[in-house]
Amino acid sequence: MFGAATVRAIISQLRSEVSSSLLTNALYIMSSHGLMAVLGFVFWVIVARFYTEAELGYSAAIISALGLVSMIGGIGLNSFLVRFLPTSASPRSLVNTCLTYGSIATLAVALVFVAGIDIWSPRIAFVRSQPVFMAAFASFAIANNRSTLYDSAFVAGRKSRYLLTKGAIFGGVKLALPLLFVQYFHAFGIIASWGLATAAAIALSGFVLMPRVIPDYRVGVELGARIVRRAWGFSGFSYVISIVTALPKFLMPLMVINILGPEANAFFYIAWAISSMLFSVPGSIAHSLFAEGSHNRRTLMKNIRRSIAGGFALLLPAILFILLFGDGLLLAFGYGYAERSMDLLRILSLTGIPLTIESIYFAILRVNGRLQELLIWHTVLSLALLLGSYYFISTAGMTSIGWVYFGVHTVVAILVAVPRRHIWSDTSSTGL
Repeated sequence: MFGAATVRAIISQLRSEVSSSLLTNALYIMSSHGLMAVLGFVFWVIVARFYTEAELGYSAAIISALGLVSMIGGIGLNSFLVRFLPTSASPRSLVNTCLTYGSIATLAVALVFVAGIDIWSPRIAFVRSQPVFMAAFASFAIANNRSTLYDSAFVAGRKSRYLLTKGAIFGGVKLALPLLFVQYFHAFGIIASWGLATAAAIALSGFVLMPRVIPDYRVGVELGARIVRRAWGFSGFSYVISIVTALPKFLMPLMVINILGPEANAFFYIAWAISSMLFSVPGSIAHSLFAEGSHNRRTLMKNIRRSIAGGFALLLPAILFILLFGDGLLLAFGYGYAERSMDLLRILSLTGIPLTIESIYFAILRVNGRLQELLIWHTVLSLALLLGSYYFISTAGMTSIGWVYFGVHTVVAILVAVPRRHIWSDTSSTGL
């Protein structure tokens, strides 16, 4: 039996764990992802009910392309903000400089993407057919880039609770628009809903929330190249790592639509989107671990243990729910989705288990500045996922993507947990 003193000690320790800035920030990040996931779920249910499967498939591919363009145009500045904003002597200038360079780069990448769209993704080449489509594509890509930079600034400033406010605005505005646009814009109505909601979220972030993170903050255009150059060794690697890491996420819907067509892409994307909600749990934990490690490396080992325990405590019940009730969840989209998306969703949900170990390990590499090793891991991982999926998808269908993801991530998790286990206890700083 536990004595009263032991019970009090346990309660005190639990309070300390829960109130730690690592878990507090991680919970806010995950709460934001959770809120956007719920609102996003409702959004796609509305879309599935009122738009055709082909329209949903086309819009999913275009939104993925927007994400890819936005990420490439970010030139690694998201990680740059998380790493260097806490110690910056001029945080306002740093944020505005990142926003300015990110917007310019994203515009350039959007123009290149649209110019070569017949090569990258001929199924969505109609984006180039009208100037208004091209302008909207570039504008929405820039808006998404600025949105992710503001998210990084909130995390770096330990104000992750503002992600909830921003997510509520984004999700709420997005829900209100699809039915308004369905009669006039078809697939582009879905994209416009997503883009205009993003614009509303960045307006709130820039004019209302950021001044509470940085007291003297004002939205502006700044070209302080010296700020970026000082840390380009870090940011340059982060940029390449970000591209390599995100390629499967953004290219998979484009691959599916080009090989299997827009209707199949609709069934694929719904399972893909729901599983991404699960994957946000290890992603949020790893993001918060990286931010905390950037502030204080002395507590890294304790935070690693917290990340592992917290990640599995949140993820495993969600996976069990998907395995038991996923078919009922998919019925909200329609019978066709429940029939054709369920197998893929079950397999992808299980991928969250190895992904948790993998994500925490990669966060440790970032904290300790082991970026070359991180780049190697992500390059091998992304190539295996893309090539494996491409090889099997035309013969085994979209469900094969789930098996490729589960198998590849499981192998990587074993490799980082066993042969590389000494890295987990190496809290020395070898980075910038």
